[in-house]
Amino acid sequence: MADHIETMQDSMEVRVVLVIGPSGAGKSTALNTLEDAGFSAVDNLPLSLIDQYIALEVETAERKIALAVDIRTTGFEKNLVIGLIQNLKSKFRDACQIIYIDAQPSEIIKRYQATRRHHPLVKTGNLNDAIETDFLAMQGLDKFADIKLDTTGSDPAGFRTVLLTRLELPALNPVPLSIISFSYRKGVPETADYVFDARFLENPHWQEKLRNFSGKDEAVREYIQADVRFQPFMGNVTQIIDMVLPALQKTGRPQLGVAFGCTGGRHRSVALAEFLASWAHKKEIKYLLEHLEL
Repeated sequence: MADHIETMQDSMEVRVVLVIGPSGAGKSTALNTLEDAGFSAVDNLPLSLIDQYIALEVETAERKIALAVDIRTTGFEKNLVIGLIQNLKSKFRDACQIIYIDAQPSEIIKRYQATRRHHPLVKTGNLNDAIETDFLAMQGLDKFADIKLDTTGSDPAGFRTVLLTRLELPALNPVPLSIISFSYRKGVPETADYVFDARFLENPHWQEKLRNFSGKDEAVREYIQADVRFQPFMGNVTQIIDMVLPALQKTGRPQLGVAFGCTGGRHRSVALAEFLASWAHKKEIKYLLEHLEL
């Protein structure tokens, strides 16, 4: 077993990250960041099941996992959490990282008030008492942490960057551009962040010689691009994408979905999607292209 642990340390292919801290400090953001970075993330798994889960996921399947533990965790007791930390560090040594995420009580109050969510310990409606009880339950656990992060006053994007840097993990991959063409008859794709309606353009369907072709065919693309509204419209679309993509990369967003729709999903929407894909290729932007009706 010792040789196996040494291999994990040297290659860093398998890592266990245990995230601890009071509710509202940022554990969910940390788990989402680690999940985007390739970890299997689990929130509030009962303490009695953690050893079994690690045995299956890390030691057998050799996956990287991130676990979050707080006052909501079934079986939560400070001495049991300390025992868990000590067992993990003994077994995985530097391949296991304990992260304690903290924030000032006043900051946590603002977050709960802004999101209108209930603190897990609020039973009588007194948020201050719930936060005080939470901090008392966590008191002393920060001493066992390899990494301590105070998220007071930090934005999610900055927190993600700091977390990945402290764990010596590479920055998340550039945001890929997902480009979809669709038919409004079938409904708007749920994965789309931006939806553009192409039905204002001249419709090749009413041209008998073009009807049986699609927006992938040159004749159809030429017909659609000859519409005087095409270039200004697509110029605005590409300008939006060019501005939004770098901003999303900083926040760790894994993908931006752009969808073009028309009546049948075969001509105008396809031509616009193909045009955006060509633009992305020239800009060396990673993209995925899908035509739902072809």
